[in-house]
Amino acid sequence: MKVEVIEKSKLGRELVFEVDKEKVDSERKKIIGEIQKEAMVTGFRKGKVPEAIIVTRFADDIRENLLKRLISDLYYDAIREKKINAIVEPSIYDVSLEDAGLKFKVYTEVKPDVVIRKYKSIPVRKRKPEPVAEKEVDEVLEQWEKRPEFKSAVIDPQKRKAWKDKIREQLEGYSRRKASMEEEEELWEGLLKESEFSVPEKLVTERAARYAEEHLGRMDLKEKTDEEKKKMAQEAFDKAKPLAEADIRKYFLLDKIAELEKIEAAPEDVDSRIESLGRSVGEPAANLKEKFRKDGRISEIEDDIRIDKAFAFLKENSQVIEKVILPGEEKRILTK
Repeated sequence: MKVEVIEKSKLGRELVFEVDKEKVDSERKKIIGEIQKEAMVTGFRKGKVPEAIIVTRFADDIRENLLKRLISDLYYDAIREKKINAIVEPSIYDVSLEDAGLKFKVYTEVKPDVVIRKYKSIPVRKRKPEPVAEKEVDEVLEQWEKRPEFKSAVIDPQKRKAWKDKIREQLEGYSRRKASMEEEEELWEGLLKESEFSVPEKLVTERAARYAEEHLGRMDLKEKTDEEKKKMAQEAFDKAKPLAEADIRKYFLLDKIAELEKIEAAPEDVDSRIESLGRSVGEPAANLKEKFRKDGRISEIEDDIRIDKAFAFLKENSQVIEKVILPGEEKRILTK
C-alpha cells in the first residue's frame, strides 16, 4: 500500500491512497465469508449458500462494506503513522475500485499551532452596570399590562408594586450581564492581539452551516419557494461564518491556555456537570452518565469542562482597571 500526504494549505492535508490487489482481495474474502454465514437464500440452509451465489446476489453489499471498512481503517492507520493531528471529519473522494486494486483520496485539516505571546494580566476596564431608570420599568410594565394575565396589576396597587420590583430586578440583571459581556469582549480582543494562528477553513464552514441550519429551523418557511429558501440559507450562512470563525478561534486559544497551565477536568467535575444536565432534562445522573459512556461522549464533557476552566483562569488572571487615567491626570493624582 502507498500513502502520499500533500499539503494543500497551511492546515489542509490531502492523503492519496493506493491499495494493492492482494489486500483488497483479502478483505473482500473476509466480507464474503461473513455474509455467507448469515445469508438466507431459498433452496439452501443458512450458512451453506455457495460462494458464487453470495458474490452475485450480494454484490452491492460486498462492495459497500469493502469500501467502508478499507477506507476507514486505512485512513485512521495513516494519520496515526504519519502523526497527522486531524481535527475534522475527513472528506473522501476520487474512489476507484478496480481489478488492480483500490485508489482514493481523503482531505482533512490539522490542529493549528497556536502562538500566544501573553495571556496573563491582559488589561480589562471594569464596567459599571447602567442604572435602571424608573421610566424603563414603567415602559415594561405598560407592555405587561396589555397581556390578560397581568391586567389585575392595573387596579391592585400591591400587585403593581410586586410586578415593578420584578421588572426592575430583571432589568438590573440584564444590565449586569451586559457589563460583564463587554468586559469579556475586551478581554478577548486583548488576547487575540497577543496571538497568532490559522483557523481550519473546513471546520469554520461546517460550524457556520450548523449555525445557519439552527437559525433556519426556528423560522416558518412553509410559504417560501425553493428559490427563496436557498437564498435565505445562503444569507444565514454568510452571517454565521464570522461568528463561527470567532468561536473556533476562541476555542483554540483556550485549548492552548489549558495545555500551558495543565488544566484538566477532574472526575468530580464530570460528575457535577452530568448531575446538572440530569436536573435540566429530568433524568437521573447515573442513567445519563451511562448513556454518555456508551455513546463515547464523556470525552466531550471533559473537553467542555477543560475549556470552561481555562476561560475562568483567563478572567481571574486579567488586569482589571477600575478607572482609566487620562493623559495629564497622573500629575494631578501625584500632587494631591
